[in-house]
Amino acid sequence: MYICGEYYDVFYTDMKIKNLRLKKFRNYNKLDIYFSDKLNIIIGNNAQGKTNILEAIYFLAITKSFLAVNDRNCMKKNEVFTKIEANIVDNSKKKKLSLVLNEESKRLEINGNEIKKHSDYVGNLKVIIYSPDSIKLIKDAPGNRRKFLNVEISQLYGKYITILNEYNVLLKQRNEYLKYIKNGKVNEIYFSILNDKFVELSKEIYEYRITFINYLNKYIGKIFKEISGYDGLYIEYIPSVDIGDMNSFTSYMIDKLRVNRDREVIYGSSLYGPHRDDFSFKLDDNDLLLYGSQGQLKMSILALKLAEIDVFKDICGEYPVLLLDDLFSELDVSKRNKVINYLNKDIQTILTTTDLNNVDDNLICDASIFRVDNGNIIF
Repeated sequence: MYICGEYYDVFYTDMKIKNLRLKKFRNYNKLDIYFSDKLNIIIGNNAQGKTNILEAIYFLAITKSFLAVNDRNCMKKNEVFTKIEANIVDNSKKKKLSLVLNEESKRLEINGNEIKKHSDYVGNLKVIIYSPDSIKLIKDAPGNRRKFLNVEISQLYGKYITILNEYNVLLKQRNEYLKYIKNGKVNEIYFSILNDKFVELSKEIYEYRITFINYLNKYIGKIFKEISGYDGLYIEYIPSVDIGDMNSFTSYMIDKLRVNRDREVIYGSSLYGPHRDDFSFKLDDNDLLLYGSQGQLKMSILALKLAEIDVFKDICGEYPVLLLDDLFSELDVSKRNKVINYLNKDIQTILTTTDLNNVDDNLICDASIFRVDNGNIIF
């Protein structure tokens, strides 16, 4: 633990952020903040920098912002670089993570050593984020849901990143060759090799995604019932092909590509595979997007995030860090109290709010509280 400027060895079983340092990030010129191992509450008016702290943590963990389309937008205005650092404890091992972003590049480090491979970096700090924009996961296009699957699974399995990157490169090559075939030129041996590798990688991605969604469905229904009162929530995976028995997937998929070859050539695009997948939230077998209320949509996303806590624990043997942006303003008092029961687990939670009146008194007593004013922490 951190006492009077020094670290003392303590045995931890779950992931914790000990401290976070920012330079030139968003509206922060410089920040050095130390978190407690349980609940941390960041309070302040709107547009003061509360969410920026959560964004910085997420950026350091995933190497991407959950808000900005362009990572460069995270740099403080008129600055040419930004730096995020954190000392963390991961399964009792201390690590120092660092991310430096400038106009030209992004440098990742663990314990002072540069990490070149994305798959070697992501997963060293595991995080789950809930924000008011999280409801877009239901409302936005399928690409947003595929991105969610890819980010979450990448935190759990480093190999998934490697497979996904290889798949995306191959997908681009295959699409280019389909356009080439459209012009009447084809090397059947080369195209067959492309298809064989495409099917192999597709199968691996499907297996990871099916496993992850099955884990989510193990918890999400129970959590949703407890926080909303409604029974029967689950996630339905919607692949672009009939996956069926994975033991026979390879032959099925190769046949699928063969039968639909002319159609893919016409479009000049791969019409089947994980890049076309989707999933939906179902309540009593009804699509929540079509039949759910606004309140049910919000609670289903929250149930998803809370379910992930247990999924991460099951797969990795440790809880992630939970980031909750302006959660309590989204909930009425009854639902707020139900959610609070899930914040009592032995996980580090960092929560933002504009008003402590939104937060249960019992939580405040056990929490570390930080007040933010125009990019400064006031103790």
